[in-house]
Amino acid sequence: MKITKHILAACILTGMAACDTDKEIAVFNEDSGAIKINAVIDATYTRSNPTGTNEQQMQFNNGDQILLSCEDGSVTYMLAGGQWAPTDNYYLRWGNEPVTYSAFYPVTEGTSVANFSLPINQQSLENLASADYMTCTVEDAINEGSGVLHLNMNRRMAKVIMTLDDIDSQSKALGVKIGSYQGYTDGNVSSGTALVSPYVTIPEGGKAGQSGCKYTAIVAPGAANPNSTFVSLNYKGEDLVLPGIPAIKAGFCYEFTLKVEGSVIRLSEPIVTPWETGTIHGGDATELQLDAYYVKEHATGNATGMDWDNAMGVDGLRNLLRTNTNSAITTANAKKLDGKNIYVAGGTYLIADQEAGLKIEYSGYSKQVEIKVVGGYDPQSTRKDLSKRDPVRYLTTFTGDANNNGIADAGDYSLFTLGNQIDITFEGCTFSCGYHPNEKINGYSGGFLIANGSSGNATLQLNHCIIEKCYNAGVNGSGEAGGSGIFMYKGTAKLNHVQLRNNKASSRGGAIRVNDSGSILFMNNCSITGNEGGQFGYAIQMSNGHLCMNNTTVTNNSGRDGTINGAGSMLIVNSTIIEDGAQNSGAVIRCESWPARQSFLMNNIILNKNADKPVIEMSGSDERHLTSKGYNLVGGTIIPVSTNKFTTSEFDKYNSMISSLNVVWDANRSVYTWDGNVNEFTRTTADAVKNAITTGFKPDSCPFQNLGEEFGKWLEEVDAFSTDQLGNPRDKNAMWPGAYQK
Repeated sequence: MKITKHILAACILTGMAACDTDKEIAVFNEDSGAIKINAVIDATYTRSNPTGTNEQQMQFNNGDQILLSCEDGSVTYMLAGGQWAPTDNYYLRWGNEPVTYSAFYPVTEGTSVANFSLPINQQSLENLASADYMTCTVEDAINEGSGVLHLNMNRRMAKVIMTLDDIDSQSKALGVKIGSYQGYTDGNVSSGTALVSPYVTIPEGGKAGQSGCKYTAIVAPGAANPNSTFVSLNYKGEDLVLPGIPAIKAGFCYEFTLKVEGSVIRLSEPIVTPWETGTIHGGDATELQLDAYYVKEHATGNATGMDWDNAMGVDGLRNLLRTNTNSAITTANAKKLDGKNIYVAGGTYLIADQEAGLKIEYSGYSKQVEIKVVGGYDPQSTRKDLSKRDPVRYLTTFTGDANNNGIADAGDYSLFTLGNQIDITFEGCTFSCGYHPNEKINGYSGGFLIANGSSGNATLQLNHCIIEKCYNAGVNGSGEAGGSGIFMYKGTAKLNHVQLRNNKASSRGGAIRVNDSGSILFMNNCSITGNEGGQFGYAIQMSNGHLCMNNTTVTNNSGRDGTINGAGSMLIVNSTIIEDGAQNSGAVIRCESWPARQSFLMNNIILNKNADKPVIEMSGSDERHLTSKGYNLVGGTIIPVSTNKFTTSEFDKYNSMISSLNVVWDANRSVYTWDGNVNEFTRTTADAVKNAITTGFKPDSCPFQNLGEEFGKWLEEVDAFSTDQLGNPRDKNAMWPGAYQK
């Protein structure tokens, strides 16, 4: 007798078997040629008695039925009094030649050796047992003298047990369901999925829906299915789902611990128990992730984020990204998110309130977790359609305005705080704390806080984004104000086509503040306008670190002691920096950088509209230094007047007044336009600018040995030299200074 796990669609009769339709059951028992069966379960456990002792789980129950078939026909046997006998007047007899037989359990409508529909109501022991699908094929069977055909039934299903833990004693988990494939079709696992109502075991002295309750379900095994629900329940009046049916093997038991944290279902790694060998701990099946996540202003469908029809809302997004105090869960989240895209439909998303913003940190993970958030999709998008994207029409705004009234709420928060091991990219998004210029508030309502506490390795990348209406009167209660749009303790920020506008700080850095020598700020094609700072860098404050800026406009900001200020290194090329000295005290650029920091200027327009105010101020001791690499148009005085701190170039043009340049502010496009009419001014080339960047900029205290080279690579990636800030073609052989070329 040979046992095979392959399903045969038909029995091949190689000898003679008789199906006697005239015999009574009593005759069956007396007929030495009748085929009698002995059915055993080919494993240590059976789910026919899924909650019984080990011995009980190895046994069939009285009343269980097995259908046996061959080419001549089929007969149903039922277990009664420890004996299997046909249920009607038909039975099979042994012939003289070997015959192949097939059998299956349970005998229900539509079930065969190749087909089985999983019962989704398993709330009773009887229903649970009816889900225990088994099959057996005996090839070339012959009568060995006893007349008994031995059937070793093979399990085609798996068992899942989930135990509740850490449930609020005042609450209950209601309506728990477990996801599964729907059974077998033509010998293969069905493609469709269903939610099973499991059998519930309540511990002694316990209560339904609280810690200790166990939920047992028989499920169809199969490959991982990240888009189908694995667990659903109702907790504190909210319907919650956990997507991602894991890969499950037939003949195994998977035991999970189930917890609910806020609005998120959490599962432990399973204990996996093969029926043949006992218990193995950990890792055979895990919570699987989606390929991408979809977010709408209001959650839809099952809110898993699997597609637009089941999009998660802002609470789901917050729970997906935020740091968890449980390091194991944080690591699981890192695996779930690394390399994934999150697509966000147009709408307003309250990501922060007076109590806290969203902190994203994956300390302990082996690498930076790379996440990309893409906004601007049509809220009416369905399924996984990504064709309807227009970031201007479908504005995607992350806000901290809890009252949604355009006035910032008092309190200390950043919309996003980036900690260790995170590299997050936002594309086509707006970040607004709702600050109103006439509103006097205390605290910090900022955009981004990078590597809070000067620890870790955090990277922020913004493409075609806006940061506006953020306010800082003291970071997180520390009293250290500044950097209302972006405050960099430590890390890297790469800003491409970003507007920072109408932000305010009571101290340094109305829009951006960089605070650590290891921090790096790359900027291309950005606009920094309408920001206000109390002192020292009322647009950008480089208290330390490294600024690399290309093709950027900085204007119409207000404060004192320099639009761009600091002791950090500065590489500013192809940019327009124009301020109104009548509104501000101090210079447009105030430099405290020492020679080793190698601060450079090349091919810029740097003007102070008020000729009585300085355009460049070299502050501090004689060790401070700034170098022109040439081709700058500089309008205004330089102080001190007589100094060796500022190394000029013969290719610069000084005292270029705004009236003679015909520079015109275009408020709609946030850029200065002009006619390029500068007498006797030599143009530079794109290659010359690139060479100055990549070979000459190697400031000390930098994570990169050649920061200019790294900046140059990034500029090539974003195609920074082919067009000006408005998208007009650049003449690479005759580059206009500034961010505009007609």
